[in-house]
Parts: sequence; C-alpha cells; structure tokens
Amino acid sequence: MKFEELYKDLLEAETDLLELNIGEKLSNNLKGQLETIRKFIFNQSLEVFLASKTENVYWSHCSTATYNWTYKIRLMEALNNDNNSIHNEVEFIESEIQNLIWLRNNFSNSNYNPDLFNPLTKKIKLLEYKRQELLPEKKEESLDFSDSSAIEKVVFLYKTGILDFLRQKSPFIHSTNKLAEFLSAITGEKTETLQPNINPIYSPQADQKRNPLNKQELIKRVEKHLNIIGFSQS
Repeated sequence: MKFEELYKDLLEAETDLLELNIGEKLSNNLKGQLETIRKFIFNQSLEVFLASKTENVYWSHCSTATYNWTYKIRLMEALNNDNNSIHNEVEFIESEIQNLIWLRNNFSNSNYNPDLFNPLTKKIKLLEYKRQELLPEKKEESLDFSDSSAIEKVVFLYKTGILDFLRQKSPFIHSTNKLAEFLSAITGEKTETLQPNINPIYSPQADQKRNPLNKQELIKRVEKHLNIIGFSQS
C-alpha cells in the first residue's frame, strides 16, 4: 500500500530529525542535513495525508472524511482493548479530543504541511458535538413558590398583568368581591383574605394600609422571584 510506504518514510525522517536535534552543537554540514529533513517532512506529510484519504487509512493527522470512515472501527477496538481505561463512547471521544488538541497545539513543531492543520480543528469540533449528543440532557431545575402568602399571590398577579386583565372583564370590572371569589378558586386562598388586599389597589377610597403595592419589602421579594423565573417586567 502506498500509504504504508509513505508513512514509514515519514516516521524515519522524524526519527532522524529528533536525533539531530539532540546534539547541542551542529556542524554546518549537519545543519544542512537538518534543513533538508525538515523540507522532506513538510512535503512527505502532505503525501501521507493524501494517501491516507485515498485509501481510507486512519492516521493521527488524517482527513475528516477518513476519520469518520474509521471512527466506529476504532471505537470498538478501544472498547475491546484490555489495556486502556475507556469503557464507553464518551470516554473514547474525550480521549480523542485530548489527543487532537495536543496535536493542534504542537502543530508548529511538527514541520508538517499547513494543509493538515484545519482537519485537526474540525475533528475536535465534530467530536465535541457528538459528545454533547451522547451526554444525558440536564433537566431544568423547577422552582416552587407554592408557599407564598395570599398577599404575595395578589402581588404576583398584579405584577404579571393578570390582575389588571381580569379586572377589565365582566363581572369583575364592577365587583372586586367577585374578582376575589374567582381568584380564591385558582389560588386556594379564602375570598375574605383576598378581597381586602385587592380592593385598595383599585379603590383609592379604601384603606391604603392594606394595599400590598405599598409594601416595599413584599414588592422586592416578588420581583426577585419573577426575575429568577425570567419574567420580563418592562
């Protein structure tokens, strides 16, 4: 196979480059060899990339198409391997992402052709999306304000516009008591408890000491709850 031959030559060149770099001092002759090897790796890496893509052979810097083609095979190999800590697909993906990120971060030191860089980033993104699909969906935490008092419920209804909306309907437009009777059915509060709190809102002549809209601490508490829910009060 052409890929195997090209890849073998690439690995040998990388080994030669590593051995030359180990030396603290290099003669001009060796420096020339160093540059020649780097140029060879630059060109050979692209040849290996193209051969890998044509033959659909996995390689650390393979194309996205080749990676996807060999993904399931490599996943099963990883799951069946007794010498790793991969127990499920998510762990396999996370291992792959970690490896690809390392290759991307160290790409400038690889001497590889720059055409091999973008596939690394794309494969990382694709794996991140795949991981997200496999992870269990987080359930939204439900808030419970069922312990709110009768007067708080009146303020909730007013701040959300529900109280004003109902007030415009017959027979509530003419009778606060009727409105309190209706709200008792949906709030579970007694009519005689709701009526004295609703009446001052719409009747200026009523005792405003009972008006819940004049109780600043209560208003702030209800508005805080509405903000937590995400209700727009503009």
